[in-house]
Amino acid sequence: MQMRFKYRARGADGGIIEGHVEAPDEGRALETLRRNGVTVLSLKVTDEGEISPEAVAELLLGSGMPPKPMSVPAAESPAKRGLSLWGKLQRIGTVPAKTLMTFFRQIATMVQAGLGVSPSVDLLAEQEQNLIFKDVLLDMQEALGRGVPLSRAMKQHALFNGLMTSLVQAGEESGRLGDALESAATLLEKRAELRRKVLSALAYPACVTVFALCVLAVFLIVLLPQFRQVFNSRNIELPRLTRSLFSAGEYCVEHWKVLLPASLAVLCLLFWLLACRSTFMDRLKLRLPFFGKLIFKSSMVRATRTLAALSGAGVPVLTGLEMAKGAAGNSAVGEGFAGLQERVRQGASLGDAAKQTGVFPTLVSQMMRIGEETGHLDNMLDRVASWYSQELDAQLKSTTALLEPVLILLVGCIVGVIVLAIFGPMNAAMSHLG
Repeated sequence: MQMRFKYRARGADGGIIEGHVEAPDEGRALETLRRNGVTVLSLKVTDEGEISPEAVAELLLGSGMPPKPMSVPAAESPAKRGLSLWGKLQRIGTVPAKTLMTFFRQIATMVQAGLGVSPSVDLLAEQEQNLIFKDVLLDMQEALGRGVPLSRAMKQHALFNGLMTSLVQAGEESGRLGDALESAATLLEKRAELRRKVLSALAYPACVTVFALCVLAVFLIVLLPQFRQVFNSRNIELPRLTRSLFSAGEYCVEHWKVLLPASLAVLCLLFWLLACRSTFMDRLKLRLPFFGKLIFKSSMVRATRTLAALSGAGVPVLTGLEMAKGAAGNSAVGEGFAGLQERVRQGASLGDAAKQTGVFPTLVSQMMRIGEETGHLDNMLDRVASWYSQELDAQLKSTTALLEPVLILLVGCIVGVIVLAIFGPMNAAMSHLG
C-alpha cells in the first residue's frame, strides 16, 4: 500500500523545495528523497501527522547508531513533566562542552545518513540526559516544526555561539549541511584536545609547587613548635637559621588570620590576571619567558583552525576573520586579525595583508597567499593550524622537561633547609652529651 508524504527539503543548489512523494512507509520515502540528492528538513504523512519515531529509529539502526527507547513525545516540554528534586537541581547549571561536541557529531552522522534535521533533533532530544540541553533541543524542535532553519533555531539560544551558527548557516546555504555539522564537531573536538594538552602540561609543575608549599607550611606551623620545646628544655644553643625559622613559624601561627586571606587574595589576583582579556595584559603575557611563545602558538592554532573551518564551509572571508579574532583567546593576536580584516575590506589580498600587519610570521602569510592563488585557502589554513599544533606540542614537552629539574631543585632546597635547621642542632646536642 502506497502512502503519500509531504516533504520540505534543501536541494543541491541550496534552495528550499517542497513537494510530495509516495512510498510504502516513511523509511522508503526518506531513502527515495536521499537518492534524489536532497537534504530532508521535514517529512509528514498526509493527514496522518509527522514521520513516526519508529521510522527514524529504523533508519538509525541501519546507520549503526542504536537509539534509546522513546517514551516521551518530543513536543512535550520537560517543564510539564514531573521532575524530582534531583532533576530540578540538574537543570540549574551549565551544559558541558562534551555534550555540545556529542550533539554536533551525532546530528552530523544522522544528516549525512540521509535523515532529516527535524527527526534528528527529535531523536537527540529524547536521548539527552542533560536537562538544560534537553530544553534547548525541544525548543529547537518546536522551531524546526514551524519551518525555521536549523541555524536560525540555534541563534535563539546563547549556548550556540556565532561560530557554530555561521558554520550551520553556510552549510544550509550551500546544500552541505552534513559537512558543516561535521566541521563544527571536529573544530570543537580539536579545541578540547588543545585545552587538554595545555592543562596536562601545566598540571605537573602546579602540583609539585603546591606540594612543596604545603610541606613548608606544615613544617613551620605544626612541627617547629614541638622542636622548639625540645631545644628550650635542654638549653641548646641554636644557629641563626634555626632561630629564623622558629621566628617565621611563630609569626605564621600568631597571624594566620591575616596570612590566609592574604594568600587567597594573591591567588585570586593571579588567576584574574591570567584570565584578564585586556590588550595590555595579553601583550604582557606574550612577553613572558617560556610561556609567551606557548600562548601565541595556542592562540594561532585556535584562530587559524577556526578560519579554516569557516572558509571550508563557504563563509565569507570577512566574516571568518571576525570569528577568528574572537577565537584567538588573546586580544593582542585578535588585533592582528582585526587589522587583517580591515586590509582585506579595503581590497588587499589575504596573504599581502597578513604580511603587512607584522603580527603573523612569514610562513602564515605565504600559506595564505598560496591558498588564495590555488583556491584551497581552507586546506592551507588547516596546514598552518596543524604546524602550530605540532610546534605547541614540542614546546610543551620541552617546557615541562625544563621545569622538572627546577622544581626538583626547589623541593631539594626546602628539604635541605629543614635538615640544616633541625637536625644540625640535634646532632650538636647529642655529640655534646656524648
